Amino acid sequence: MERLGTFTDASAKVLADVRRCLTTIQGLSALPFETPEAGVAILQRLRSETYEDLNQIQHEHLIVRAALWLIAGNICPLTTEWFWNPRQTGDDQEPDLQGLDQGAVIVSAEITTSAKPDGVIDTRMRNTLRKLSATPGAKYYFVRTESMRNRAFTKVDRAGWTIQVVLLPL
Repeated sequence: MERLGTFTDASAKVLADVRRCLTTIQGLSALPFETPEAGVAILQRLRSETYEDLNQIQHEHLIVRAALWLIAGNICPLTTEWFWNPRQTGDDQEPDLQGLDQGAVIVSAEITTSAKPDGVIDTRMRNTLRKLSATPGAKYYFVRTESMRNRAFTKVDRAGWTIQVVLLPL
């Protein structure tokens, strides 16, 4: 896990990532084309050059918002040391976000930006919640849609996990 640093720095990272991604999108979408093949080639480049960023930038932004929510709700003190996996790069035991107070983990959180709990997303949710249930500290699962909140709540309730599901829209 990486140290999150200040919220100002983390937000600046997200903003820089958004700008970089949108600059790429603007450049690619401005390319001329006259045939379906040429247009599809541009779309293929657009997908290959921005797909990962479209997912990961939203993820890192929601991690920062989740930490701020935990502080605003007096769940974590202002002095909390924050660690994160902004690009979903953690191992199979690390959460997306972890808060420490005086060296002890006080909160672990997973964040998803998926909109619907369909197919592989539903399976991934179950696995993520199982992983989260084994992490130290208070446990939170942050989602951005009501349908994801409802599905996560059902999974948490059925499994008997002590995980709070929080709707935190983008």
